[in-house]
Amino acid sequence: MKKIFILLFFILFLTTGCYDYIELNELAIVSGISIDYEDNKFQVAYEILNAKNQEQSQEKEKVYLAKGNGKSIADAFYDTSLQIAKTPYLAHLKTVIISEEIAQEHIEEIIDFLIRDNYIRNIFFLVMAKDETAYNILKNHDVNNPVVSTAIKELIDSTSYSNNIASNLNFEKFVTNIIDPRQDTYITSIELKNGNLKLGPLAVFEDYKMKNYLTENESSTFNILNNSSQENYFKINCPNDSSKFIVLSTYDKAKSAIEIENDTAKINTKIEVRIVENHCEMNFKETQTYEELEQKLNQKLEHDAQEVIETLIKNNSDILKIRKLYYQKYKKDQDFRLLNYQYEAKTIINRNGLIFEVKK
Repeated sequence: MKKIFILLFFILFLTTGCYDYIELNELAIVSGISIDYEDNKFQVAYEILNAKNQEQSQEKEKVYLAKGNGKSIADAFYDTSLQIAKTPYLAHLKTVIISEEIAQEHIEEIIDFLIRDNYIRNIFFLVMAKDETAYNILKNHDVNNPVVSTAIKELIDSTSYSNNIASNLNFEKFVTNIIDPRQDTYITSIELKNGNLKLGPLAVFEDYKMKNYLTENESSTFNILNNSSQENYFKINCPNDSSKFIVLSTYDKAKSAIEIENDTAKINTKIEVRIVENHCEMNFKETQTYEELEQKLNQKLEHDAQEVIETLIKNNSDILKIRKLYYQKYKKDQDFRLLNYQYEAKTIINRNGLIFEVKK
């Protein structure tokens, strides 16, 4: 009798599936989400990957959209899910696009809802729809960008010729920043230019509210100061002729350090560059030429860094984590706007394997 019982147990164990198992063809794989706030309601849309009959029809749309709304963010997600016949699958989520209204007034509600959903992996990108509704960005798919959420992720991941104005801060890191009382956070914005998706400048936050945008140049400079810049291009006037220019690109990742000393924040950047386009009529066989170019680029970097710091102070947005650094050193809080700031750049131009460094 015991042997029969054991046999029946193993048969039941091996033939019984997981209680929450769902067939793949029963899932609606959500790749992107847009969240707007209009007419006192949350407006949510899913970008769903269309896997049906892809082999039979090359011209079939790769995605379709489902849209819903509700007085609360949970109601809006529930209403959107009712618009599709399958079970929404959010573990594949790549991008969540939010409107400026959401970022300014409702970001805490969005964070609370998303981190409570056990089926969402928090490594997706949260981005801002600049001067557009989030839904208009999400529905802007075409032959070149058949899946908008993937296109946005690729724009952020790409560093070539983009001057690094975007942030690769995923949702998990965004939340970590925003809940820390001694620092603020930021996200990448997305624009539509002539119907095409384009990276916009960084949107900066104070606490749980989006305050403003940096300019594109400020976004690029901030990424240098924050050690998150992979590739940058600099256009400077020729030292001997301001009507002509030279273009330099980073040879290696820029290295910046912030040190707090009493009431002063000292920021230093070391950056190695190479010449990629030259219109200067100078003697490039002489060391002096490179020293003059290095000095010009140092001045530009120092000027740009000062602009970033002034903008952050104006918006009371401490995305450089100055307050946190101050507290770690002195174990007391300090308003980062009251500190003095010193910035120094040290540029090295790499020339055919020979490096000329300015002696100071």
